[in-house]
Amino acid sequence: MKIIRLVPVFILPLLITSCCLNSSNDKQVIEKYWETLDSSGFSVYLGTTIEKQQVFLNVITADIETDEVDSEPKVDAADDPAIWVNTENPEKSLVLGTNKMGGIHVYDLDGKELQYVQSGCINNIDLRDDFQFNEQEVVLVAASNCTYNTISLFYIDKNTNLLSDSILNIESSVDLVYGLCMYKSAKTNKYYIIVNGEGADVEQWEIYTENNELKYKLVRNFKVSSKPEGMVADDSEGILYIGVEEEGILKIKAEPEFEFETDWVDGSNPTDRSLVSSDIEGLALYKTDNKTYLVASSQGNFSYPVFEIGEPDKYLFSFVIDDGDIDGVIETDGLEIVDFPLNEKFPKGMMVLQDGYNFSNDSLKTQNFKYISCEKIEALFLK
Repeated sequence: MKIIRLVPVFILPLLITSCCLNSSNDKQVIEKYWETLDSSGFSVYLGTTIEKQQVFLNVITADIETDEVDSEPKVDAADDPAIWVNTENPEKSLVLGTNKMGGIHVYDLDGKELQYVQSGCINNIDLRDDFQFNEQEVVLVAASNCTYNTISLFYIDKNTNLLSDSILNIESSVDLVYGLCMYKSAKTNKYYIIVNGEGADVEQWEIYTENNELKYKLVRNFKVSSKPEGMVADDSEGILYIGVEEEGILKIKAEPEFEFETDWVDGSNPTDRSLVSSDIEGLALYKTDNKTYLVASSQGNFSYPVFEIGEPDKYLFSFVIDDGDIDGVIETDGLEIVDFPLNEKFPKGMMVLQDGYNFSNDSLKTQNFKYISCEKIEALFLK
């Protein structure tokens, strides 16, 4: 059994807590560096007190970690991953990881960096396959770019397995672009990019080609109740999920003709379940033959709540990621899951998570991303 204790967190520059950690080494290193660390720890209930002790029975470990992102030590740089499944050659699938200090890292399934595309402060990222561009079928990649307050577009050339430089920057009107996801409509086969901002505004853009030229148009905008970030779209069901950091997870219709209506995923509101805590960050979908599960990162207690989507939805359990052959995962921003067989290490797919504090023994390293086999996620449902 794993017990994570949460204590008061007060407003101080660059302050993080010395609790909520996955090992005694983590705690000692955090205490050593607490005055100089620059991470999103300030987002974990800044200025408030978390009173309850959290007990998590579901504990798993990471299988692989990526090379570190390019940044100065003790800087919050890594944020959000996306996974491209190469269906023709799954072992050549790619993981894209954002770097708020400058661009996008491209990794292989062993976590080795293959490419780094400098493109500005890249926060959230997503992709969709089978997009027609330059008279070929490519993987369209979209990312929120906080340097220019734009949606930056890229593509993966499936012949070379390389990520392009930015091919287009769409100026957004939201107050500082933040969360982003893509949606491909099963109804119309149209491609969309949804972006949100710190001011709670959300925009939905249609992306298409016309006479071999990339085009875009704003098709919907609305405002949620407070600051959002993580988003994920269920293409087959036409549902968009939005993490409103301090309030819960919204589910809304993803087709642009529908008006926004407030509808919370049952059990996702932090006041409803003691094991679901603010602030809610990354979101990912995990599907089986007959069920859809929504997995979130809950920075308020460094855990990962799992919801079964249905009528009604229901909170199932939370899990934490402890130290194993590599260090555990804490204070996650973005995460992604694919359930496609990739290789011997990931026969049922994998989950990729940003790790807020990357340790090697007693040393704090630059941030990175961790990979976990979906076999471990599946096993949690059998407990």
